[in-house]
Amino acid sequence: MREILATPFGWALSGLYNLFNQIGVDTFSYILAIVLITVFVKLVLLPASVSQQKNSAKQVRLNTKVNKIKQKYAGNQQKIQEETQALYQREGFGAANMGCLPLMAQLIVMMGLYGVIYAPVTHVLQFSKDKIEILKTALNITVDSKSKSSNGVEFEILGKIEEGMAAIKGIDASEMAELVQLKDNFVLNIGNLELNLLDKPEYKEPSILWAIPILAFLTAMMSSVFMYFKQRKQNPQMANNPTMGCMTFMSPVMSLIFTFMFPAGVGVYWIISNIFAFVQQVFLTYFYSPKKVIAQQMVDETVVRRSKENNTKRRVDIEKK
Repeated sequence: MREILATPFGWALSGLYNLFNQIGVDTFSYILAIVLITVFVKLVLLPASVSQQKNSAKQVRLNTKVNKIKQKYAGNQQKIQEETQALYQREGFGAANMGCLPLMAQLIVMMGLYGVIYAPVTHVLQFSKDKIEILKTALNITVDSKSKSSNGVEFEILGKIEEGMAAIKGIDASEMAELVQLKDNFVLNIGNLELNLLDKPEYKEPSILWAIPILAFLTAMMSSVFMYFKQRKQNPQMANNPTMGCMTFMSPVMSLIFTFMFPAGVGVYWIISNIFAFVQQVFLTYFYSPKKVIAQQMVDETVVRRSKENNTKRRVDIEKK
């Protein structure tokens, strides 16, 4: 499934990577391509995110009515559920409106992007499975069947490509040059330090690569803390829910742990994605705050109500004539 979802993103990533190479941006062409793909995906999903934000605001507005129902039928959980569902039905508010569909779309896109990130040789250079097998055999790369979907095989291929060139047969010179060029995109020189994104950060061995998990944690924490205070403001009752605090820190901690499990190049994508997610959250909160959305909804409802009243009045006047 992930391979199918990754294919269109692979074409886009490959096209951007080749475009940047053609215009002379060789060193950072891969990372720039990842940045543009991430921006494009965020823009495509923006309407769904806006819809989700609006429905979240609508839910805030309905919470007042839901709380009245709870007070009125306190102790009768079945009646509370029935009346709440009836309220949601009258207001045109359902599970799909609460964000299920946008979240599903984001999950599908995320799976496709991860598939591309895990396999740069397949998707960026468009190497066939046969050529990948040739490279794995020549470079003596074995695959653990229990983790073959996430063990960074193609990162390992790039890491060994130059030292194992002599043993590789069946890959022509131009393809070898492409592999070396892609490898160079994963080696960043920061002052006197060399950051090799093909390597995996080792939690037992402190190194410059620790910067990747730390940045992944901090960028994920930005979004989590921002959402925490936003939700507390929208629904103060959630402040008393201990699971809310746990969820706030769970995602950043998982980001920290996972980035120690994968090549640093995968962690770079998470950092980029986290930054754009935070920017999008700030944008939506400012331009589609609950107060603004609710005010607009009330204006729209007033316009619709007056339109119905005018239509009814005209119909009565016509009947009288």
